Amino acid sequence: MEKEFNPFLVSGYRGAKYFCDRESETAVIKKNINNNINTTLFAIRRTGKTGLLHHVFETYAKNTKVACVYVDILSSVNLKEFTNQLATVIYNRFPENQGIGKKVIQAIKLLRPLISFDTLSGSPELSFELGETKQYEKTIQQLFSFLDSQNKKIIFAIDEFQQILEYPEKNTEAILRTHIQTLKNTNFIFCGSNQKMMHEIFNSAKRPFYASCSNLHLDFINPDKYAEFIWRIFAEHKRKINKQSIDLIINFTSCHTFYTQYFCNYLFASGIKNIELTDVQKTAIEILQLNESTFFQYRNLLTNAQWQLLHAISKEEKLYKAHSNSFLSKYRLGTSSMVSRGIEALLEKEMIFYNTSVGNSYYETYDKFLMRWMQHK
Repeated sequence: MEKEFNPFLVSGYRGAKYFCDRESETAVIKKNINNNINTTLFAIRRTGKTGLLHHVFETYAKNTKVACVYVDILSSVNLKEFTNQLATVIYNRFPENQGIGKKVIQAIKLLRPLISFDTLSGSPELSFELGETKQYEKTIQQLFSFLDSQNKKIIFAIDEFQQILEYPEKNTEAILRTHIQTLKNTNFIFCGSNQKMMHEIFNSAKRPFYASCSNLHLDFINPDKYAEFIWRIFAEHKRKINKQSIDLIINFTSCHTFYTQYFCNYLFASGIKNIELTDVQKTAIEILQLNESTFFQYRNLLTNAQWQLLHAISKEEKLYKAHSNSFLSKYRLGTSSMVSRGIEALLEKEMIFYNTSVGNSYYETYDKFLMRWMQHK
């Protein structure tokens, strides 16, 4: 018997039907594209930025005058790897038997890359073995310029763009900015999950990309809209779930996209046709138990003081005043300077994040399931 499709996706994109909201963000990005404005998309991890990009791309799927290209550079460590990833996604995006594909492939082959094949997917992977950084700079320029010269509008999304700050080539920002500003038919969407680093790139007057893009912060989905989405998806698959149960899910996950999708995916997989509050409560407990070994691994990565601070932040859920006497004394955290060092370490390890996209900024535990687990321990 064929397994039933689980409509609550925790990765990938399967079309607008399984995509919740983001109507205003989609409209802003498309407006920027239509007016030749580049976009910077700020989002903490797992709030659905990659899904949003593919959702925007789908709206252009039938437009033969527009081509969308997506590359995730999180795994890259230098300009060479950036160049290789760029060439690979372009090569795979335009098959030789489709439209400009033949021209693209011929142009890339003139740059003499080494072509290998991924052992799992079988997809081509391109790499350049060039002697100097200047040669990689020139190759990047040639790749962008060739696409820009075609009779199409190119929408280029670069995910985890803050990774360029980790490159040993400290002039990477200037290199990319110089090449990008000469393009006529290409729009860029620069995405990043490290808000501090992304703000440094785009909002510091000393940096090359300063004031070059329209900024867009991806916040959590409106709880009411998410509740409506959850109810609809369950109903379309002949499952019943009441409002009280949905409210518990959204509260438990803090309406964070990945954790909400994961919870609903797990609940859907149980096969329960008439979901009651007790079923949701049981699911919450099972999820925490399932992830408990991972949580203990987190414990081994931190010092006692850092773990204690993480526990305190989890208990608070949203920590607005990290150095207040009431917070320090409530959880016996020692001095304000000790907390400062602990927060810096937790931010670096991405165990917590600092939400600056709201009027009153706050610290919060990244992993919502870890947060709930710590609250109940």
